[in-house]
Amino acid sequence: MDHKFIHPIETRYRTDIADLFTEEKKLENWLIVEGVLAEVHAELGNIPKEAAKEIRKKASLNYVNLERVKEIDKEIHHDLMAMVKALDEQCEDDAGKYVHLGATSYDTEDTATSLQLREALNYIKTSLLELLKILIKITEDKKDLVCIGRTHGQHAIPTTYGMRFGVWAYEINRHLDRASEVLERISYGKMSGAVGTMASFGEKGIEIQNLVMEKLDLKPVLIANQVVQRDRHAEVIFLTSLIGQTLAKIARENRILQRNEIAE
Repeated sequence: MDHKFIHPIETRYRTDIADLFTEEKKLENWLIVEGVLAEVHAELGNIPKEAAKEIRKKASLNYVNLERVKEIDKEIHHDLMAMVKALDEQCEDDAGKYVHLGATSYDTEDTATSLQLREALNYIKTSLLELLKILIKITEDKKDLVCIGRTHGQHAIPTTYGMRFGVWAYEINRHLDRASEVLERISYGKMSGAVGTMASFGEKGIEIQNLVMEKLDLKPVLIANQVVQRDRHAEVIFLTSLIGQTLAKIARENRILQRNEIAE
């Protein structure tokens, strides 16, 4: 690949959180959901236990290859069903026919996305907490170190470096509070069929959804249509935008103060 098409975030500045958003990780999360769904079906007597055991075993990147999924997708033009077919291929006997039983694509996709975003937010929370500890320490260490204050970039009355870092510390702390709230609201999944009525799961629809989410440590949405409603996902984007702007503000301030003519 021509490197002029690769963003530095994908190379030089790449961090561990990027691993949560790869194609392989997305496929892995899909497979986790499919394995749990089969397990629940077996527990409720909907499919043979041996079939569920086989599906759960093969619902893994050790068996389902991303390249094979892409090959099937090129043929049928449906990425989720390509995964289902690839998993079916790996299952022995007739276990494969029970894969994805009763589910619609977004039962798997949106539930898997919740797993993905939950893990990402926990990563962000951990990183922010480490940053907060550093900011608090600097605030305490530099609380008596006087420096010039500025308004509109011009000299104003004195302040302290402790004040500067303290402002940032409290802002990061508010982001941590927001992250906890958003984490709660994004940790929901669905297993309710194509239009949310659970008709494809029969009389055990509510029980199936509840058990699947319990095993995934998610909460079941109380009501849905084909998808988990997008305000949940939008809130994650808003939160990360706020956090990004705070981090950019801190970085920009420090970059400016490193200039030779300022040298603070």
